[in-house]
Amino acid sequence: MTSDQLPRIARAAEVIRSVIGCEFEWETPGHRPYGKGAVMILLHQPGSVLRAYCSYDFEGYDKIEKMVDALSAIGLYVEDCTGDYSGVYEVSNGQAEAPRQQAG
Repeated sequence: MTSDQLPRIARAAEVIRSVIGCEFEWETPGHRPYGKGAVMILLHQPGSVLRAYCSYDFEGYDKIEKMVDALSAIGLYVEDCTGDYSGVYEVSNGQAEAPRQQAG
């Protein structure tokens, strides 16, 4: 993480807190082998309220829509990666584009 990324991460965290109404667990990319290119990684272990706002597995579509709308307003989107984490990425050219994992 570089110092120029801090304001983006802080703003994303602020927006997410306002949507879910509580603190949540997250980390910067690079600590683990996933989430490359993400602004931040949202950790939503079992029991985390954050799961309902990121994972379609729980069919909380109204909650997911709130998260999508709030993040898109600041040029970000959330991608549910597994049941345990989601990545928050920047929107590229008006479209949500998660970085492609390169072979090797």
